[in-house]
Amino acid sequence: MEKSHPVNGSCLMKFAKFKPSQSSLEYLMVVALTFVIIVPTTYLFYNYSKESSEEIIDAQTTKLGRSIVDTAEVIFYSGEGSKSTLELNVPDNIEAAMIIDNRELVFNISTNFGASEIVFFSSVNITGLNCEANVCKLPELASSGLKKLEISAISAGSILLKVT
Repeated sequence: MEKSHPVNGSCLMKFAKFKPSQSSLEYLMVVALTFVIIVPTTYLFYNYSKESSEEIIDAQTTKLGRSIVDTAEVIFYSGEGSKSTLELNVPDNIEAAMIIDNRELVFNISTNFGASEIVFFSSVNITGLNCEANVCKLPELASSGLKKLEISAISAGSILLKVT
């Protein structure tokens, strides 16, 4: 027959001393596991929201340019003296707007990935008030906010863009 060891008080005291440290370690493991889950998730969400805002600005700029060119073409085909006013919401990241060679509407935008150009081609001649050589600058479209753009047919072959 085997001898059994009697349970004495000193043995229980040793076991009781280790119990709080074990629960502290378990608590630290739970906190560490929580951080392992929360930190990467937060990083992924932040990057996703940053990319989404870039896509929104790109879509707003594309809508802006398309509406200007489409309206200019409609006014051109309506004939001399035709006029229309667009209310445009210009996004924040537009650095410059210009017309090149009377056929290209160009927006220079800044993004987190660097500077880029969004170009819209018109089938009709478009011009602005601030022209030098083959480039007409539209500085009013380079600042964000609500703008009114007057588009008018000034001659048989040209459309004038004027921000009011």
